[in-house]
Amino acid sequence: MAAALLVLLAMGAAVLQQALWTCVLAALLAVAGVVLLRGDRWRTGALLAAALAISLALLDVFAGFLSPAPIGQGLVKKTDPKWWPPPDPILGFRPLPNSQVIASATFGGELIYRHTYHFDGTAARVTPAAPAGADTVLFMGDSFVFGQGLVDSQSLASQFAGLNNDKVHAVNLGVPGYGPNHLVRAIEAGLLDRYTDKSVKAVVTWIIPGHLARVTGDGSWLGSSPRYALENGVPRFSGTFNEYRWTHPLAGLKHLLGEQFQFVEAIGMRQRQQEQGDLFVALMIRLQELVRQKFNAPLIVIYSWPDETSQAGYGDMTLLIPILKRLRDAGIPLLSVDSLMGTINVSQLIIPHDGHPTALVYELIARELKRRLDQR
Repeated sequence: MAAALLVLLAMGAAVLQQALWTCVLAALLAVAGVVLLRGDRWRTGALLAAALAISLALLDVFAGFLSPAPIGQGLVKKTDPKWWPPPDPILGFRPLPNSQVIASATFGGELIYRHTYHFDGTAARVTPAAPAGADTVLFMGDSFVFGQGLVDSQSLASQFAGLNNDKVHAVNLGVPGYGPNHLVRAIEAGLLDRYTDKSVKAVVTWIIPGHLARVTGDGSWLGSSPRYALENGVPRFSGTFNEYRWTHPLAGLKHLLGEQFQFVEAIGMRQRQQEQGDLFVALMIRLQELVRQKFNAPLIVIYSWPDETSQAGYGDMTLLIPILKRLRDAGIPLLSVDSLMGTINVSQLIIPHDGHPTALVYELIARELKRRLDQR
């Protein structure tokens, strides 16, 4: 009877695929065990299992109430091919050269977008061609740099090229899901060496608060991504997050439970956020150093991030504002997205239900980038 109840729980967990509902099912089956099992020890064990399952469920519900709803909740995204970006031995995942992907998003059955992303022979997203010998500007980052939810010509890199009459080679190296650790590893591993003789005028990236969690691999898609650890304040590559968790079982177990239960993830969060901030800043400074060494060019950082002018309620400002100040003190040129928006209605700036920028936002940023680079 106990074995049958465990089999039912395993089958239910495979179908439900959510820790909360699996706990509810476990509690129901355990209560059934109290009634059906024979012997005080079996019944006591079933009762303890029911109490444990109910406690886990209640803790997770409580943690869910305290946690803000993530941007894009309820948005259903699909890509063709399904597993995209595909695995990559160096960065964990990266688009394939000379490929394309159809991406769509729906909300409540309503189509939000459906576009085809195209990639050239270097695995960069397609941008307008430039004359031979033209100055090059590299755009590195995640979905914000990539231009998720928009056609190729609306991305930041493409619009920057257009503003320069296609006389600048703007390279879109953005990949959805990346963090600063991916960018540092890409340069350290020589993936961008092809641009060392291309007269790189600048490297541009975009930071958001969500990158803090990515530098410590806190995302279901980041297991095979490059992991860095601080050694005397310097970030050192130490393999992948999966490799680290297999060799450090307690860290692996904490990560696994944190993915399933929000209250586990919240344990020690303040200290972890401070560690993430230190690693994030160190990686950005390292990225600046690599850009100077490899291309003799500046790193320009666009930010959607609270600063000294932000209104209260923009994330954990006591944590985020000092991080931005540390980047500024390191001499990294910063460009605030919010400062460019003015009085434009937010409905014109964000893709509905998605949270990513519209083509208008990229146009405003591209104009400011052109103005700054023209002054150099």
